[in-house]
Amino acid sequence: MVKANRRLRRPSSHTRLLSRVAVWDVIWGGVSPLAAYLLRDGAILRPNGTITYCGVAFLASLLVFQWFRTSSPISRFYSIRDGFELIKACVLIAALAAVGSFVLTRLEEAPRSIPILHFMLLASGLLGMRVLMRLRDTRREIRTMIPTRGIEHVLIIGASRLAWFFSKMLEELAPGDYQIVAILDENRKLRHRSLNGYPIIGTPTDLETVVADYAMHGVSIDKIVIAAQPETLADAAWTEIRRVCNARQIGLEVLPERLIAERPADSDDVPCTPQLSVVREGEIALSLDRPFWKIKRVLDLAIGLTVAILLSPLILIVLTLVLLDVGTPAIFWQQRLGRNGLPLHLYKFRTLKTLFDRQTRERREAHDPSAVGRFLRKTRLDELPQLWNVISGEMSLIGPRPLLPIDQPQGHSLRLTVRPGVTGWAQVCGGTLISPEEKNALDEWYIRNASLRTDLMIVLRTLAMLIRGDHRNEEAIAAALSERTDDAASLTDAPTAQTTEPTNAILEPDAAEAGRTKRQVQSSSRLKGADPSAVAIARLDP
Repeated sequence: MVKANRRLRRPSSHTRLLSRVAVWDVIWGGVSPLAAYLLRDGAILRPNGTITYCGVAFLASLLVFQWFRTSSPISRFYSIRDGFELIKACVLIAALAAVGSFVLTRLEEAPRSIPILHFMLLASGLLGMRVLMRLRDTRREIRTMIPTRGIEHVLIIGASRLAWFFSKMLEELAPGDYQIVAILDENRKLRHRSLNGYPIIGTPTDLETVVADYAMHGVSIDKIVIAAQPETLADAAWTEIRRVCNARQIGLEVLPERLIAERPADSDDVPCTPQLSVVREGEIALSLDRPFWKIKRVLDLAIGLTVAILLSPLILIVLTLVLLDVGTPAIFWQQRLGRNGLPLHLYKFRTLKTLFDRQTRERREAHDPSAVGRFLRKTRLDELPQLWNVISGEMSLIGPRPLLPIDQPQGHSLRLTVRPGVTGWAQVCGGTLISPEEKNALDEWYIRNASLRTDLMIVLRTLAMLIRGDHRNEEAIAAALSERTDDAASLTDAPTAQTTEPTNAILEPDAAEAGRTKRQVQSSSRLKGADPSAVAIARLDP
């Protein structure tokens, strides 16, 4: 499942080495470990151990504050999401302080409860200051608000997330112009509860009595806002709403129709989602329901962690070379299509300078890698950060290579049913020397025939490829294309009823995922009209 509203990382040209850190964060990062000792013992009983722990904790807090950018959120708009990120940062600080002190002193002079107390004090102090700052900014803004016209009283139909969003929008944009009086919802169990502080007082069929009750209290309902699709309302509720609005001359507004415009129809100049290949359900079950894929994930995690630890000196050396060659940031990210067509952030060491400098001036040398960059690309050392993709579960060590949406071959539904890989059958059978159709056929062949023996063979061929370069394996390419042609022929010969029945013959992606994929392809299609050098930069991986 894809995360809702996943935040993209900043482009390389807009990434700073050091982020802003609030003065209070620095002060409390140094005071909180000392306060933990005082809270537990009432005094400093072991000066040496206390100084060691406090020093390690302070250095850890400075590093983690930079890493998590804890001071970046604007206090006026501080959210629960920002609070969770801050709590994660505090957990990491306490853990690093405990580990560092254990390495230096074995924690012989520090009670075991100190890291827990340190975390609680650090988190409460940082979160408490942010809550106070948000309350201060909110009150300051409210005092400066002046209504621009008479207040309109609004009644909302539907206790939905859209209703919550609409109420927050009115509070932010027009607090003196509109006032939400109440909410009506068809679920009777929600009666006498509230949404964003606004009471839910009945159902839409009670609209006549609700309007009359408020009128008796001197509140005239000026507008009714439906925070749901009209077809989701019962016929009786929709009829009552229209009747009351017509009888009392109350404005009626359907919020989804107001906020979401129709998407333009597909045209020749707007590319659609790449055509999905027809894949039989039995074939998918045969290929993907084997125990091999579960074992593969366990092996990916174990081998990925082991390789990352063993290659950590090499990773540090490459990191240093990249920083000296192209500067910060050292890591480049690019969004590609991962498993089930979901967005995947692919990480690499940067081999090009940023497109723009700090003054947003375009750099001519950004289009060509330096000697260090060419070496990293040739040896594939620039792909070492993808070990993190493997450890986090977004990728596998071996599988179809993740591609940009614009580079996806025709009929790619099968290759997107598994985790993409750092290397794969298509890479060792041709790499940059094969066409997209051949690459797709080789990837599908791997999915159908994947095994531990095949993966071991791919690893050995990958090592050979690093030494001799790309080489076309005509025999493997012909076998993959032949197998794909035979499958297409068998589907063509199948009865029409079977090929048109979604549950028996076609693997169809979820509508929302298809929509996201289409938007990604439309976004990537803008590269077609760009400068060729810019396109080359976007396609960093074959």
